[in-house]
Amino acid sequence: MPKKTFYITTPIYYPSGKPHIGTVYTNIVTDSIARWHKLLGEDVFFSTGTDEHAQKVEKEAKEKGLDTKAYVDTIIPHFKDAFKKYNISYDKFVRTTDEDHKKYCQKLVKKLYDQGDIYKGKYEGWYCNGCETYYTEKDLVDGKCPLHGTKATWFEEEAYFFKMSKYEKKVIDYIKKNNYITPKYRQEFILSRMKDGVRDLCISRTNSEWGISLPWDHKHKIWVWFDALPNYTSNTASSPWKKFWPANVHVIAHDIIWHHSVIWLSMLLAAGIELPKKLLVHGFIMGEGGLKMSKSLGNVIDPLELLKKYPVDSVRYFLLREIPLGSDGAFSYHALRERHNSELVNGLGNLHARTLSMVEKYYSGKIVKSPKNELPKKFNYAKFEESMSNFELHNALSEIMHFVNECNKYINDNVPWELAKNNKKRLDIVMYNLADSLRLISILIEPFMPETSENIQKSLGMKKKEDYKKAKFGLLGNNKLEKVGYLFTRIDEGETMQKKETKVETKPVIPFTDFEKLDLRVAKIIKVENHPNADKLYVLQLSLGSEKKQIVAGLRSHYKPEQLLNKKIIIINNLQPTVLRGVESNGMLLAASKDQKVVFLTPESDIPEGAKIS
Repeated sequence: MPKKTFYITTPIYYPSGKPHIGTVYTNIVTDSIARWHKLLGEDVFFSTGTDEHAQKVEKEAKEKGLDTKAYVDTIIPHFKDAFKKYNISYDKFVRTTDEDHKKYCQKLVKKLYDQGDIYKGKYEGWYCNGCETYYTEKDLVDGKCPLHGTKATWFEEEAYFFKMSKYEKKVIDYIKKNNYITPKYRQEFILSRMKDGVRDLCISRTNSEWGISLPWDHKHKIWVWFDALPNYTSNTASSPWKKFWPANVHVIAHDIIWHHSVIWLSMLLAAGIELPKKLLVHGFIMGEGGLKMSKSLGNVIDPLELLKKYPVDSVRYFLLREIPLGSDGAFSYHALRERHNSELVNGLGNLHARTLSMVEKYYSGKIVKSPKNELPKKFNYAKFEESMSNFELHNALSEIMHFVNECNKYINDNVPWELAKNNKKRLDIVMYNLADSLRLISILIEPFMPETSENIQKSLGMKKKEDYKKAKFGLLGNNKLEKVGYLFTRIDEGETMQKKETKVETKPVIPFTDFEKLDLRVAKIIKVENHPNADKLYVLQLSLGSEKKQIVAGLRSHYKPEQLLNKKIIIINNLQPTVLRGVESNGMLLAASKDQKVVFLTPESDIPEGAKIS
């Protein structure tokens, strides 16, 4: 039985310059959905590419003194390089200058002309060169393009028109019946706009040498959108791609929603081609503080520069986790660092490092299989699958990270290092649940963070990728671990944007409720050992009265062991445990430092161990 097919597309992009963060965001969203359907075992076709016959592309080439096609050929590698670096797993990169695409467009437009759906007339109206779109007076804002804010140009010329008004009712019926546009409020916007009526569409121009000629009138070039939209069907016009049409999902930003709903559906209805199933509309990526990105503000994000400081999976994770799909979202270096450090380093990375270090320590790196299922019950498969079906990628990631937190809590609750001393049978159960939960996590995160997924599976000694059918308990064998290093490492402050004016930096304040979350306790140092793998670290055993705790502290170059023994210190007691150079640390002591001198904070001597600091 053949696999179920799934066809997903990105818009094709104007190659008038290098790809920006919005371009990459669209492709990350699309890639995650495509990878999810591959994980489900479906036969997936994912296309992206470039829309090359825009007038602004021609204008850019002329300004540089280049032939337009030659100029475009220098830009395309930048798009392919960016998509490669962001692990975009597209199957086909379409260019509208490809000969097979040009022939397909001419054949399609000739069909519409021959059946009377295209006629000759005169165009009089407003046009924006920036987005290559015709606007009515009502559409403009103070005479300017509603998208670019640039003054629209009045246009008068002989042109050919497509009878788009003829298909208005059928388009409305299809959109309503099939809930074609997601999210719902975007669909309501389009249907509301259509209440004013749908006009016939100007589909040719004579003021440009760049473009695809109308097959019956060579002085006219096909309007760029009437050339670009058919890329989705020209992609599937020949083998082996024929089986994939109609597209399951077109992924776009909301600035081109009219083109991909009213215009595209009308074209397909006129041509007698089956209609796509879903239009998924995402928001814009704004700059710091929610401001629109612009070179003058200095807040433009170069996606390739970003990868020089942040791992690709951290950027992918941030964009998908931070921004609910459909909404506009602000890019923030601070928020990216916070997500990276708190959720990926302290959360997933910490879980991975702790689990593998204990398997190495207690089992010489060999996983011991156990039949008892404890941890995987804590993952909400139904909610995760529902989120993926509804394109709520941020919620799907939230479910995964909730499970990661449950796994870290499981370590703290079961205290494996204590079980290793007195309960080997229970230790076997706990460690297998942790190792197999990492396997489950590696499957779940593959659509979003493919490199991290691969690294986890490699570290667990897995020989091949597993699909979603394997995302259930008990399938991890008695594998031998492989060392892959830390999944993520902490990134400190220091990423600053150039500003045109000097501003006084202020420290961020926190509400009192955040301070109340800290559990500060008095502890007594009862044992001091040199860290086996680090020259500057001590391993300290602490007494908090009824509780014992181990922490790792960087005091070795400042204090001798005898200066620390039996001293009382103040520690953060509820800090998430971490592994420092292979040794578990379950808290942090408070110390002050200046001019390379470090002094730890000590309470009055008569304060009992375990006393709470408030």
